[in-house]
Amino acid sequence: MGGWYHQLDMPLPGPTATAVGLDIYTQLGEEFERFNECLAFLRSRQVNSPDPALDGGWSTNTSFGCPVIEATGWVAYSLGAARVDLLDESPSMSRAYRWICENQNPDGGWGSMRGCPSRVWLTCLGLRSLRQLNPHSSAINRGQNWLMAHLNQDTGAWGETPGSAPTVTHTAFVLLTLMEVHEGWRDERILKAYDWLEKNLDCGSIDDRNARVENYNVTAETDTGRVVWHTVMPHYGLPIAASALLRHPNGAPAGQLGTAFRTILDAQLDNGSWPNIQGGASESIWAVAPFVRALQDVRVITPAKSRDQILWSPSIVVIQRAGVRDQPLAAIIRAQRRAAVARTFSRHWTSMLLAASALLGIALIGTGRFDWKDYSLGLIMPIGLFAIEQFKNRRTI
Repeated sequence: MGGWYHQLDMPLPGPTATAVGLDIYTQLGEEFERFNECLAFLRSRQVNSPDPALDGGWSTNTSFGCPVIEATGWVAYSLGAARVDLLDESPSMSRAYRWICENQNPDGGWGSMRGCPSRVWLTCLGLRSLRQLNPHSSAINRGQNWLMAHLNQDTGAWGETPGSAPTVTHTAFVLLTLMEVHEGWRDERILKAYDWLEKNLDCGSIDDRNARVENYNVTAETDTGRVVWHTVMPHYGLPIAASALLRHPNGAPAGQLGTAFRTILDAQLDNGSWPNIQGGASESIWAVAPFVRALQDVRVITPAKSRDQILWSPSIVVIQRAGVRDQPLAAIIRAQRRAAVARTFSRHWTSMLLAASALLGIALIGTGRFDWKDYSLGLIMPIGLFAIEQFKNRRTI
């Protein structure tokens, strides 16, 4: 038995965590001495059934033996990227491919299994796995169309489910998925979604306060009757957003990415992982994998696009975006600085208002124009706005 559980201090392995662990080694190009043991474990957990809706998939340790996209999508993506099809120890990737296609909903999206409501995150898992197994599959176009049909019409971004409020995490994961499936896609809706992501991304926090954890119930019919289980998926928004921004069809925003990767590096713990988003001292594979992937992405993805101008010198390389070739470099730098100041103000305006009100009040008291009672009353509104903003910042879904 070889593999990982999503809580790394637990000995019982699971298919999803095992696939994610193997994918870390694959992305880094590192050999893993127990690779074949992990493959054998995944092969032993692949479902064998005469029912095409079950055969070839993987269940999680909590899904009562029912194969689900939460496990199958990650296993197929990881093993597809590792190119293990011809290894004797490998699970059957053709059966995995059939399971994913068989369990795509008629609307084009994916739920945990066929018949479960389609969700944005799960549809991305289905698309990413198909891209590794068969990039020519017609199921990819249908899944892509589902995502594009269910973006938030007001913002051009995505939330957990159709109609839900958009989040940085889900928008970033969709963009990451679509840029993998459709590299360099310059659809106007994609560019609008990237604009929304840049405006709403907090590069100073490793998680997205509006989508730290995704919770939902799954119902399935089995030979022994109906079963229901609860799925909890922790999300780390910043590394996913960084990976998505690196693939921006107009070029990665250097200022934001520099801040994002500094935050990622500063947040890493002494043991090599990142803080557990669900609290507690236990180590989670989800607190490693997205960060490693983002750090690897910044090493291998070129920031230059096809229409950019590259200026070489003996000690520096300057990439000038195609859309600003007629602007001097100094003007571009000033514009970047102004944008950074505007983003800082938009995220922290209540704190600035409270501080300014407090300082102004103290100054007026010192000059005798205000007394302490008026000063206290004057702080009620700034404090109220500050409290509301802090509550929103800590709100989780």
